[in-house]
Amino acid sequence: MIRVRFTHMDDLDRTIISSLTEDGRMPYSRIAERAGVATTTVHQRVKRLSDRGIILGTTVNIDWEAAGLPVTAIVSVEAPYDRPLADIAEELRSIRFIEDCHASTGEFDLILKVRARSSSHLGDVLEDIRQHAPGRSRTIVVLATYFEGQSPGV
Repeated sequence: MIRVRFTHMDDLDRTIISSLTEDGRMPYSRIAERAGVATTTVHQRVKRLSDRGIILGTTVNIDWEAAGLPVTAIVSVEAPYDRPLADIAEELRSIRFIEDCHASTGEFDLILKVRARSSSHLGDVLEDIRQHAPGRSRTIVVLATYFEGQSPGV
């Protein structure tokens, strides 16, 4: 069962989240300046947002080609009916080249975002995926990425 929880956030919370989404390492003093509040207020709010499970961490943007993983693929996987998706997803987590794993509706059960060193390496990763989810799959290789990680805002 998927639980949806809605959490009240005010304009300051939204400014903080928007700022950190733009730059996860943005100094609290700069966020405070944007929001028109004291730096300590931002620090306390970030802690509160973290404690409430809204801010889960910070990330960095990576040039995957420069990092040696220039091949991106979207892999749709049909999972076996006798196993919970969450269990399969947890097993797939062990394959370090899978960046994202989402449960989905439609023809396939899981949608994976995979990074690989080459098309040959992608083939090896797909074999690893089949060990955990031996059903049908469909792989789409990304030719170009125009943007990633865009925040929908809060």
